[in-house]
Amino acid sequence: MNNIPNKLTMIRVILIPFFIVFMLWDAVPYGEYIAAAVFILACITDFFDGYLARKYNETTTFGKFMDPLADKLLVCSALICFAADPECVMPAWAVIVIIAREFIISGFRLIAVEKGVVIAANYWGKVKTVVQMVMSIVLILDFSFSGAEILEWILIWAAVALTVISLLDYIYKNRAVLSDTEPGKRMAISMETLEQWLVKELTKRNATITTAESCTGGLISGRIVNASGASGVFHQAFVTYSNEAKKSLLGVKEETLDTVGAVSEETARQMAVGAAKAAKADVALSATGIAGPDGGTDEKPVGLVYLGCYCMGNTYVERHVFKGDRSEVRNAAVEAALTLAKKALKE
Repeated sequence: MNNIPNKLTMIRVILIPFFIVFMLWDAVPYGEYIAAAVFILACITDFFDGYLARKYNETTTFGKFMDPLADKLLVCSALICFAADPECVMPAWAVIVIIAREFIISGFRLIAVEKGVVIAANYWGKVKTVVQMVMSIVLILDFSFSGAEILEWILIWAAVALTVISLLDYIYKNRAVLSDTEPGKRMAISMETLEQWLVKELTKRNATITTAESCTGGLISGRIVNASGASGVFHQAFVTYSNEAKKSLLGVKEETLDTVGAVSEETARQMAVGAAKAAKADVALSATGIAGPDGGTDEKPVGLVYLGCYCMGNTYVERHVFKGDRSEVRNAAVEAALTLAKKALKE
């Protein structure tokens, strides 16, 4: 839990008791405004911990567990405070519906984990959380302008509706979790791998893909050919570990290698474009980095990887600093490269 996203999650948890005190203790001057400020600060940490975890690939097991739990604790604390306030328009039945949903989903996930399945949050669940947080802020501040109560009721009904919709969507899409399968047997529940998605999408577009790999040493192409039907979209690849190979096979400029080095945005870009040209492919993925344990510097630390993606005339490059040993860095780079290809194709 040493990374910034996890620290932000813990800050959100620590803020909850302060929020409750300011909400319920009438003796505190301007308590509702302080409570609203604390709640908004907690919501801001929720946004940034997710954003930073995705941007810098710092998603951890602790974060996967604690982040949604912190969200639930924050929202449920606010709901219980609303129910305890006789002047709040929030009805008790709405509080019960929203909190009951969280208990049902938690139980559902426990069954999924027992069967070896990890289920990510769905789209409706994320929208539901945002609406609940906006509703909570409005109810905390209890505005007195004309039509304020109508706004409060609109948000309450929207939050309840999204609560029910997200619950039904969650259970329906993952309904196989409730089937009686052998304990410990891993289940495939609407979990399409990145490489399966890429192969299916490229096949649909009658397009091809290639790879130009340095630090990953062929792992990206290995993942692609794991997917059935890969032979129709994947014809050849390049493992260019040395600078000479990068120049001769991919057309990376010697000037680029001499000035910014093999591990750079420019090199990753030229590798992707050169691979697409050499293989006559519509999409090309490149990876160049420092997998470690040696070779890192202050400017270019171990774990630094640049990923390139040429996609039908457009080129994208991402910079990552992955944590872990050599194997973990390389595998993380593969996952990020396939994700980059998916994003590029969607755009």
